[in-house]
Amino acid sequence: MAQQEALYTHYMYNLMAVNPAYTGYENQLTATLLHRSQWITIPGAPRNQTFSIQAPFGKNVSGGLSFVNDQSGPERNVAIKAYYSYTIRSEEKLKITFGLKAGLNMLQIGLTNLNLDNPIDPSFRKNIESVFLPNFGFGIFAYTDQYYFGVSIPDLIQHDYLNNTIFSSSSLALHSKKYYLIGGASFSITDRILLKPSGFIGINRSNEINPHLLIEADISSMFIIDNKFAGGIMIRSQNAVAFLVGVILTKELEFGYSFDMLITNKTNVYKGGGHEIILKYNFKNNQRKRKDITSCSAFQ
Repeated sequence: MAQQEALYTHYMYNLMAVNPAYTGYENQLTATLLHRSQWITIPGAPRNQTFSIQAPFGKNVSGGLSFVNDQSGPERNVAIKAYYSYTIRSEEKLKITFGLKAGLNMLQIGLTNLNLDNPIDPSFRKNIESVFLPNFGFGIFAYTDQYYFGVSIPDLIQHDYLNNTIFSSSSLALHSKKYYLIGGASFSITDRILLKPSGFIGINRSNEINPHLLIEADISSMFIIDNKFAGGIMIRSQNAVAFLVGVILTKELEFGYSFDMLITNKTNVYKGGGHEIILKYNFKNNQRKRKDITSCSAFQ
């Protein structure tokens, strides 16, 4: 009952995952593969693999698909998601895009593989495997050549995996849904260096009785050098910091790596931090030039 979208440090590479309106923004066929390992020295620590592909299918219409494998201890969440976006050419410089997401989620818990203090405990004699349960989301994305901003609710439905049922509320209030806000910009410092600050905020409220807001925030700054190399830092709420690097290997292939850790938590010496590796392939399109690096959404 506490499920949410997987945690990413390279969210700027993977905006479609949290805002379906981003789908097709780059106006070319792209495929992205991301792997995240958190607390690598701890057995059973969270691992995540995400593969996504997106492309335009017309002047204003784009679509995408993603496959997510999220594992933590004996639990494994598998998701298949489809995305659709439609762009309104409101002005020559400003564009507004609406996006929809439809997906299927499944939970698996490998109880029989656990090392138990009491091996004959009947609660662990059978693994748990749910059926695929549906979910939906939507978002809005507005952008120019220098700025972008988006708001989204990627999960409108909650799942009861143990009983293979779904439940939700038609209300869009904070106590029943989680909102994501994304924004960023692109500035030329010199002819060779570009600065790309961005922010990512998740907002919700635990319940109707408790009015306290729960806010998660990431603020990052990336420097792009010679349209090929990238480096930057991210500060995350809850006392976490991340360092990011990237390089364009070829005209089609991009590589990124990040390392994050908790700043004040003394258990860092045992956790080994979090690591992300990302590969992105931009398929050739002879009918258009590749999006210039001044695109403000990501290191592209």
